[in-house]
Amino acid sequence: MSGSPSLRERVRTEPRPHAVALLVALGVGVALATVHWVGLVAAGALASLAAPTVPRGVAYALAAGVVALAAFAASIGPAAAAVPGMRPVVYVTVGAGLGLPLLGSLARVVVS
Repeated sequence: MSGSPSLRERVRTEPRPHAVALLVALGVGVALATVHWVGLVAAGALASLAAPTVPRGVAYALAAGVVALAAFAASIGPAAAAVPGMRPVVYVTVGAGLGLPLLGSLARVVVS
């Protein structure tokens, strides 16, 4: 056996592979979220798997949720100005946008 670290360890410890893995995870997760809400769970899972520690995995999952919410806000364009007046829908949207990636971040605990 060679002494070289596994890909998972390289992604979690080396800056360049870490950044690439995180950007790919966010891109794939947000792309999946445009198709189905389960993509938000996948975004959180993928982002957290690149994290070196569990708390950072949770933070990465929250960041994935924020990115997904920002992409959603950008996709609705000028209609975004009317969103604050739609309170019940906004609560569900923000709750799902942040909560579902957190659910996905449990993958980091399982894969440790």
